[in-house]
Amino acid sequence: MKLKKLSFQKKIYLSCFTLNLILLSICSFGFYFYTAQSLRQNMQDTVMSNTSMLQNDLDRILKDADNILKDLQTNQELLYEVKNIGESADNYFTTHVPVSSKFQNTFRSLLVSQDCNGSVSYISRYYDNVGLAVDTGAHAYVQKDTLKSKAGITELLEETSYVTYLLPHISYWNQDQTVFSVARSMRDTYRQYGILKLDLNISILTNLLNDFESPENYSITLLDSGKKLVYTSEKDMDIGLVNTPQSYASYFYAAYEKAAKEADSGTFSSDNFTLSGYQVSGMTGWTFILSSSTANYLQSIKLLLVICAVVFFSLFIIMSTFLYMVTHRLVKPLKQLTSQLGNLEPGRNIHLRQISSDNEITLLTNAVQAFLAEIYDQNQRLTESRKRTLQAHYDAMEAQMNPHFLYNTLSVIGMAGLSSGNINVSKMCSELASLLRYSLSYTGQSVRLEMETTNAGRYLYIMKMRYEEALDYVWDLDPSLNSLLVPKLILQPLLENCFQHGFQQTEYEIQPPFRIKIQSHCDESYWYLSVTNNGAPFKEEKIQKLYQRIQQFELTEYMEEDFQEFVLRQGFGLENTILRLNIYYHGQEFFRISSPEPSWTTVTIGGPRNPSVLFGFKAYERSTL
Repeated sequence: MKLKKLSFQKKIYLSCFTLNLILLSICSFGFYFYTAQSLRQNMQDTVMSNTSMLQNDLDRILKDADNILKDLQTNQELLYEVKNIGESADNYFTTHVPVSSKFQNTFRSLLVSQDCNGSVSYISRYYDNVGLAVDTGAHAYVQKDTLKSKAGITELLEETSYVTYLLPHISYWNQDQTVFSVARSMRDTYRQYGILKLDLNISILTNLLNDFESPENYSITLLDSGKKLVYTSEKDMDIGLVNTPQSYASYFYAAYEKAAKEADSGTFSSDNFTLSGYQVSGMTGWTFILSSSTANYLQSIKLLLVICAVVFFSLFIIMSTFLYMVTHRLVKPLKQLTSQLGNLEPGRNIHLRQISSDNEITLLTNAVQAFLAEIYDQNQRLTESRKRTLQAHYDAMEAQMNPHFLYNTLSVIGMAGLSSGNINVSKMCSELASLLRYSLSYTGQSVRLEMETTNAGRYLYIMKMRYEEALDYVWDLDPSLNSLLVPKLILQPLLENCFQHGFQQTEYEIQPPFRIKIQSHCDESYWYLSVTNNGAPFKEEKIQKLYQRIQQFELTEYMEEDFQEFVLRQGFGLENTILRLNIYYHGQEFFRISSPEPSWTTVTIGGPRNPSVLFGFKAYERSTL
């Protein structure tokens, strides 16, 4: 109820205000979620790219270490020495110092030349051992029984593959050091004589993170080929608790397993502050996991939220102010227009309904509808007046006849009566009576084309009696057009034109015989009726004047107040016929003056066979005159 009492300006302002609030909210939330998703996707792509890069770096390090072992494996001097090592209780290399020195010197030379910060050792198939590190020198010899008890040594000696990659483990030579290793068998074609093992300090693995801007925000985790968690640089995670519920290691491993099972993006999150990417090495079969802190991402999200809020409220204030100004400027002229319409003196048929409303649009609509109704009524009256005027004009033009024809006909009848009591006098009087009766009948009605040609035949009969052998005429009619409905008296004026303007021109001497040919034909759209004579041709200026007078008569633009003046200017005959065809067919009539042969003139009229619109006259269907 309170909303109904508000003014139109307040209603439209509140509507636009609400719509503006909804649209801004949708756009702001949409922008926030889209940008947040883009930031997260960008972070995932970055983590995956870094994971792939570090994985490739680790594979390259292992590949370089393997190449060093290949060089040692193919060293013939070392291979010769290991063949001579037999089974004994003591370490072979402790009793054969020259051989031990040869191995150590070869190890040192190759490590230095390859710039490898690691240690190389050889373990025979009988657990004899010798080794050297670049930074610490020769390894202390380990008792065979002690070495035999080390986890994995026996498996390495029994390994049949050429190369084995060892995940991070405690060094066999230095219990305080964690290393990851590459091992190759020392063998010839027939027998294996032990293994070569190159150990790399675990710091080499963590040094891969030094290329990042904040290495402390990253950690590396490794899983063996069986997907068992074997190493992590994350300080807060103890891999020994991976099977312990509620431990960070268990949450981390569970998140990885879920992501690996779904195999969607190659990333996973074990908590809200870490994003990890994983990749399996095709060379070692290890799963390399790089974990990154999401602190920067969370900071970006907070900043994005602040920006969206500021933009939202700024746009909200600007749009609200703009809407108020627009609605005020919109309603102000409407109020003024409503006031002006209220003071306007309408016509006698305009009745403004008095409506009690605060809505300026409603008041304005009421006033405009009243004026439109008055305009519609006036147009209806004007249309009816024009129709009645055109009907009167049409009837008047139909009733016009050339008096010269009546005078000539009476003269012929008189001369024939004086000559003798010939029966032709009676025939001519009968034909004349039929002509007069036809011209005065069927007012306001269409007639069949057959009736027009019959009436024209009477006219030519009378003219034949007058001119006798000096006149000759022929008919060439299309019988399919007999039932065509046309305006009355359209053919006789064309025949009259032959005598008045073709055969009786004072400036031309036209010698008999006078010839006339009447033809009718049609095509798919139009019917045509033509009259050809061998009289004097039309003068060019008369043809142009006739066309101009016809073009001036436009039914749709004809004004009622000018109609009487136009009627007084109209002539008879040919122009009368063309104008009546124009009215009848609403401007779709056909008219042409041509000279198909020298000394012959043809006047052709016509109209559409199936007109879409006709002047409003009733068709005459009487079969006989």
